[in-house]
Amino acid sequence: MKKSLLAVLVAVIALAVLGGCSKGYESQKTAGDLKITLKADRYPLIKGDNSLSVALSDAAGKAVTDASVQAKYYMPPMAGMAPMDFTAQTVSQGGRYSFSANIPMEGGWKLDVTATQPGKAPVTTTFNVDAR
Repeated sequence: MKKSLLAVLVAVIALAVLGGCSKGYESQKTAGDLKITLKADRYPLIKGDNSLSVALSDAAGKAVTDASVQAKYYMPPMAGMAPMDFTAQTVSQGGRYSFSANIPMEGGWKLDVTATQPGKAPVTTTFNVDAR
């Protein structure tokens, strides 16, 4: 009886650790006078299509909806490997800038978000994300 309970417990833990219980992802950074919030439906990201979004807010916490947002994701350079960097087209949806990232390989990735508001200099911040 104790062995079967232990086996079930080990199976549940293994399932959670190996990705059976993927949760969403949210991270915030400040760039210039903007707070940039990155969200993903699941984390770690997967090899393949991933849905992400960016929200911008000003110093007072008010949503910024008049910006142009660019997203670039890339794997840091490694010896003997061709560069992997991609630009994603963002779509503005009521204060959120959504995009899809098709991750071709598992590992550590960087995501640069550049926001440009009318009459202001662009600001950029980098998020570190993992894909499995």
